[in-house]
Amino acid sequence: MDKQTKLPTPEESRQHYSVPEGYFDALEERILARLPETPQEDTPEQTRPSLWIRVRPIVYLAAVFVSMNLIFRAFYNPAHKGGTQQVATTTTEVQDEDYSAYYAEYGGQVAAYDADKSLFLGEAGFASTSYSSYY
Repeated sequence: MDKQTKLPTPEESRQHYSVPEGYFDALEERILARLPETPQEDTPEQTRPSLWIRVRPIVYLAAVFVSMNLIFRAFYNPAHKGGTQQVATTTTEVQDEDYSAYYAEYGGQVAAYDADKSLFLGEAGFASTSYSSYY
């Protein structure tokens, strides 16, 4: 492997960052010499877009609103106008005895369910039978 053993001196390193003498003195003349002698023609005046091109976005927006209105009218067809729908309601008077009889029956059902569950699950809360025999 060939290694560079001699590093350049600082003067040699600075040569890369210098400009030749008199470079900026003649720079303007060199640039002007490269430019063409005749001036460029003025850009032609841009033509104005036609009326349709200018109005087209507004026409499209109006078409969207008209189509939305037609779609709404096609799907929204109220059966009646201006009236409110009457709903028949009935009320029944319930006595306190009916409430107490209902809750007594419900309490008996809950107690029976708890008793059945404790018989099946046992006191630990887990099933005492093994289900492996079923498979």
